[in-house]
Amino acid sequence: MPSGSSPARTPPQRTGLGRRPPAGAPRRGLPVLAVPAVALLVSALVVPLSFASPAAAAEPRAVVASTSRASAPAAPRLPDAAAPIEVRVALSRGAAEEVSSVRVRRLLEIELPDGAALAAEPVGPLGDRVATVWVDRPTAARLEIQVRLDGRAVVRRQIAVSGLTSDVAARLVAIAASEMIVAEMRRARAPRRPPSPRRPTQDEVELASRDLDTLSVSAGPYAAVVSGGPRVLGGAGLALGLRRLRLTESLFARLLAAPSGGEPLRWLEAGFSGDYRFWLAASWRLSIGATASVASLRLPAAVSVDGIAGERDTWSARAGLGLGVETRLGGPVWLGLTLDPGIVLRPAPYEDARGQAGAVEGAWLGIGLSLATERRSAPLR
Repeated sequence: MPSGSSPARTPPQRTGLGRRPPAGAPRRGLPVLAVPAVALLVSALVVPLSFASPAAAAEPRAVVASTSRASAPAAPRLPDAAAPIEVRVALSRGAAEEVSSVRVRRLLEIELPDGAALAAEPVGPLGDRVATVWVDRPTAARLEIQVRLDGRAVVRRQIAVSGLTSDVAARLVAIAASEMIVAEMRRARAPRRPPSPRRPTQDEVELASRDLDTLSVSAGPYAAVVSGGPRVLGGAGLALGLRRLRLTESLFARLLAAPSGGEPLRWLEAGFSGDYRFWLAASWRLSIGATASVASLRLPAAVSVDGIAGERDTWSARAGLGLGVETRLGGPVWLGLTLDPGIVLRPAPYEDARGQAGAVEGAWLGIGLSLATERRSAPLR
């Protein structure tokens, strides 16, 4: 090798598949029959894959996705309506000297059940799902725990801490407060018993009964003064009425006669009346209405009636107003005083045995005293 010239480098030899054959070595080619075999193998693999359905191709993906979801289940979430209860804890100065506030809060956070979370501050905005815990020290040997949930009544529990270390006392406070919160949460979830219906008072019953359908029966003495004919009549009457919405419709009948010593007369009438009642108080009421009736008259001493000789019977009619005042005697019994001003619509002329002519006619003024009892068609509930 001449001096000053670098030695010739030998090219690296490759091994394995990547080894190059020597320069003078003959090249090896694939056999002629191997080429068609490879082509047939490739076509056999490609054709089934191209005709496979999309569902079959997607099935492995679905299996893989479902497997991945099943292996990692999502954590359950509370619905919005079941938001966790915020627990706010505060200690009095005396209780803070016995137990550590930080230790109590830490232990209570561990003891709290699902659905309750410890608040960062002992105070905060008002809400519906807030539990307040107050720890006090009423005596040197006892701690008192007070719990209120959602504005309900305060529950209290006392624990003896005499001779206990601060850590043990803090654990007892946390356990007791947690049990009290759990009890209040169960009580809040329990269905509340509906309050019993309030019974109406006597005044409310009386006020409601005024508009109910009511059947009434009344009876009592009655007297009337007539401007023509026999001046005074007296007798008794009976009435049957139905009140609806404070309007009373009544059917009545009366038998009246002239007193002895005067001109004999018998007045038998039947009529209809309607009146509206106004309550002055629970036991006093006024009524105003109208009346109309038809009467059968008999004049025993007359020699002629209506111009007919020997006739003693005739008929008449009257109409007028009805004014009354009533007071309750007790229960459904009422005592009433009525005043009936009116007029005789059909005069009844007659002639007596002395030949003197007269007639039952003119103005009518009646006054009556009645005792009535009522019965409601629909009882109050």
